[in-house]
Amino acid sequence: MEKTLSYINKKGNRVEITVTHHALERFFERWNRIFPHLAITRAQLWDKLAEQFAMSNRVGKINSKLRLRQKRHGKDTLYFRGNGLTFVVQDATLLTVEIHTEGKRYLNKPSLF
Repeated sequence: MEKTLSYINKKGNRVEITVTHHALERFFERWNRIFPHLAITRAQLWDKLAEQFAMSNRVGKINSKLRLRQKRHGKDTLYFRGNGLTFVVQDATLLTVEIHTEGKRYLNKPSLF
């Protein structure tokens, strides 16, 4: 069975979200970078992702940076934020997870060593 996440859209309907392998890897990598004291294992990965996505909120007000980003990625892209993470959803698919906490965004970059 494929694991999915979901959210309630503006019309009140439940939308199932599939999760890409890339999103799982980025969540694992970035969670452990931003919260080294709460590091997770691969076995805990799915449960922690589902928990964090459930606690996130959809970004309602689109600022100039998100507007520019939507030009690149399409207007059907949704952003959910919570606990220092941004979940990027497009066409009911979780594409990636990014760190949005100011002062820690550099952790989104791959390490060089």
